Amino acid sequence: MKNLDVVFPLIEDIKMDVANKFGMIQPGQSSTQAVRAVFIIDPNAVIRTILYYPLSTGRNFDEIKRIIQALQKADSDNCATPADWRPGDDVVVPTAGSCGTAKERMTEKSDDTYCLDWFMRFRKENK
Repeated sequence: MKNLDVVFPLIEDIKMDVANKFGMIQPGQSSTQAVRAVFIIDPNAVIRTILYYPLSTGRNFDEIKRIIQALQKADSDNCATPADWRPGDDVVVPTAGSCGTAKERMTEKSDDTYCLDWFMRFRKENK
C-alpha cells in the first residue's frame, strides 16, 4: 500500500471565509461549495496565475504543468511563450519598444530569430 501522508499544506475553510475573499463562490451553483480554483504562486509569494473551474468541471493538470513551465521559461530567458507553447517550442522576444527598433528587427537577418510582423519576433529554441 502506498504512503498516504499529505506532505504539502492544506487549509480547511468550513466557514467559507477564504472562498468568499477569493471570489470562489459561483452564483447560482452553491453557497456552501467553492469552485475549483488553482493559484500558481511563485517563490516570492506573487500570484502569477489564477484559474477557475466550475463545480461541474475538473481541472486540467496538463495545462497547469504547461503554465508553470512557461512561467519558468519566461523568467529564466526574458521571453514570452505563445499560445499552446510546450518546452522546446520557439518563444516570443519581448516587444521592440520603438518603431525604429521594430523596423531594424524586420530587416535584420539572424539564424536564431525570425519575425512574423513588426511586433512579433520569435527566437528559435533547440529541440
